[in-house]
Amino acid sequence: MSASVTDSAAPHRDDYWAAVSAGDAARAHAVAAGALADGTDVETFLQEVVVEAQRRVGELWATNDWSVAQEHAATAVSEAVVGRLADTLPVGSGPLLLVGCAEREWHAMPALVLTTTLRARGLDAVYTGASTSRDELVSAILDRGPRAVLLSASLSSSLPRLRRQVEAVRGTGTPVVVGGRAFTHGGRWRTLGATAYAASPAHAVQVLADLPRHVGAAAPLTHPGAAESRTVQAGADRVVRDVLAALDLGNLALPPDDWRVVLATHTSHVVDSVASALLCDDASVLVEARTWLGEVVTGRGGDPAAVDRLWEALAHELRDFPAALAMLRA
Repeated sequence: MSASVTDSAAPHRDDYWAAVSAGDAARAHAVAAGALADGTDVETFLQEVVVEAQRRVGELWATNDWSVAQEHAATAVSEAVVGRLADTLPVGSGPLLLVGCAEREWHAMPALVLTTTLRARGLDAVYTGASTSRDELVSAILDRGPRAVLLSASLSSSLPRLRRQVEAVRGTGTPVVVGGRAFTHGGRWRTLGATAYAASPAHAVQVLADLPRHVGAAAPLTHPGAAESRTVQAGADRVVRDVLAALDLGNLALPPDDWRVVLATHTSHVVDSVASALLCDDASVLVEARTWLGEVVTGRGGDPAAVDRLWEALAHELRDFPAALAMLRA
């Protein structure tokens, strides 16, 4: 992106951030309209202003400078802005593209930005929604015959569910492109059977040009961790319950931003991350989860050893799973 294009968005960045941080959707819409009137194109505004604001929102929650309520309010404002921008764009041309999120993924912003960027480039892209189920995807494919399905995953704990989506999409012969923070390390997308990986909306446009017209079924995953992954995920609710009992965090009738509530709430994320690491045969999934959770807990004044105890309790619960145990103890 040229300096002149980037500079066109700069005067609006602070005004947009002020609107988002105040939860003022009307003001944020006005800033977006003003930026476009001043000559900033939709794609630049999305990347240089909206995405940057959302990054700051996530950081402020992680460091406990913002409450979860503030995070949700700010995110809702940006989602509304992106939706409004998408509505201003004409229907694109060419083959249909379906854009959705991994099942149980409610971080919709990346998929919304991608859909709107594709439309801004003149492509026919349709957003299928957050937490798009396999049945919804297959139904949409059979009804509309898209050129490709693009799936976003922000959380590595979503990868086992995304694998099932990939299997369902490829079962119809349709190529599937994946992207999002869950894929920023290693070749996870290849292991999960995706046709391609896109690191950004601009990269997605490039990837789409080289996709095959038809794909076969996803190859079965036969490495030792794959079988363990399925078993761990099938018993995830019990594992979470038993790990929390071992942690003995006390009465959790506390504010949602209390470190004990945050730790308890995200224990399911950790268990699902074990399933993801096993499925992808990638221990770095657990390294990321542990580092992130440790920073979030200590940022809220929590016990620095709490995440270590969670890992110990989880290793005890999964003591009969050699691949999982090796990853947890690595």
